[in-house]
Amino acid sequence: MKIAVIAPPWIPVPPPKYGGTELVIYNLVEGLTELGQEVILFAAKDSKVSCRLMPYIESEYYFGLDSEDRTKAFVTELIAKYAFSRAGYEGVDIIHCHTMDIPLADIPVIYTIHGPANEPSVVRCEELSKNPKNNFVSISKRQKELYLMLNKNIRFADTVYNCINAKPIEWKKKKEDFFLFVGRVNWEKGLDLAIRVASKAGVNLIMAVKMTEQFEKEFFRKEILPWIEKYPQHLFFQFQKELPRHMIFDLLRRARCTLFTSQWEEPFGLVMLESLACGTPVIALRRGAAPEVIIDGKTGYCVDTEDDMVSVIKEGKLDKIKPETCRKYVEKNFSRESMARNYLNIYKKSLQR
Repeated sequence: MKIAVIAPPWIPVPPPKYGGTELVIYNLVEGLTELGQEVILFAAKDSKVSCRLMPYIESEYYFGLDSEDRTKAFVTELIAKYAFSRAGYEGVDIIHCHTMDIPLADIPVIYTIHGPANEPSVVRCEELSKNPKNNFVSISKRQKELYLMLNKNIRFADTVYNCINAKPIEWKKKKEDFFLFVGRVNWEKGLDLAIRVASKAGVNLIMAVKMTEQFEKEFFRKEILPWIEKYPQHLFFQFQKELPRHMIFDLLRRARCTLFTSQWEEPFGLVMLESLACGTPVIALRRGAAPEVIIDGKTGYCVDTEDDMVSVIKEGKLDKIKPETCRKYVEKNFSRESMARNYLNIYKKSLQR
């Protein structure tokens, strides 16, 4: 099968630092290639993949997540027209698109929804669902449920969980005395909550964050810095910005636990898988996809409130969780091969229809 995979244009595949969607796309195209499929990836020019790469722009002209909205809108329209036109010229059997800023096409298209169920996304999904050759894939059952609650006319083919390649990821059984938070600096990720939980529980905390855009820096100054300044002086606290991925994984495998404090209905939450692959349990709020990823009492804990997170730590419940259980769980249920096979089945069903 000849498959065109369309990635957002802002971050290379795989991402050198931040980029959950790009990491999923990387594991997908590598998995499909390993299964003997012919894959063409449309992505940023610095991407490094085993399949054939079609870079959007070959020049050194820069555009990224911190570009002006006007630039983003122009680039989005440009790459959409290019990718779909070139995919048709290449004679692909199916297009797998990871952004919805895309024109309609006569080729069967699978759209993976990576974002939350908000009004603009729901409207766009309904519009695209009018074409019988278009189908959507959710990355969690909860995400699909929230979209259908807002509009029953969205055509979902199935749910496919995000996966990672755990094989090259090292893990540790013996942990160090600190808790970890990994995420973007914005309201949704709940940095302030993570700081309060660690502070109340009396544990050391390291935060590895993405903070490049202006609104993130402003949010940090107004909403997060005051909580950091209140952190107990006798505890260790460290705030790390823009770490490369190998350093984040080093923290994940050494940490005693990862705090997943998302304040919204997180569509998935790839950091949970990365933490478990490193043998590190996760304490998460019971919302979004967290209950679908975490096995309560086996690979971590899903709780309802900030105080519940503190109680899990203070009551020593984390001592019951074995690092090897966390690792084996990811290897068995969230492998790159399983994600690729699930998508391949969806492609075949779409073509049969």
